[in-house]
Amino acid sequence: MTQSNEQDLRSEQGKKPYSVISTDELKARLDREGADNQSRRSGFAFVNVLPQESFAAEHIPDSVNIPMKQLEAFERLFDKEKEVVVYCASKACDASEHAASELVRRGFRSVYEYQAGTEGWRNAGNKTMKDQIEH
Repeated sequence: MTQSNEQDLRSEQGKKPYSVISTDELKARLDREGADNQSRRSGFAFVNVLPQESFAAEHIPDSVNIPMKQLEAFERLFDKEKEVVVYCASKACDASEHAASELVRRGFRSVYEYQAGTEGWRNAGNKTMKDQIEH
């Protein structure tokens, strides 16, 4: 994400301690480099924070599942300097907002919330996955 885009997003979000990423920005980033959910430091992690059952029902390709109740797993899996993008079901769902705030509180320095969630991704015409089958 460019510095000017980050500044624009931060000014839009007011006092949130993390950044917000749009559908277009996320899609471009996934197309360009893909998520890196394996490395502790490089690339960016793309994480669905809903319960495993919700993730299995439908999620965005390239994402992994770390439910809200298991946020300590972020500290085991990722360096606090790694970029992390979290999302949940939709704008009406607040799990990703809570997860982003908690990750910042735990010392993660580059946290983004994808507020539109799985629903917004699908409604924008992008594919989702269910039990490893694209839709």
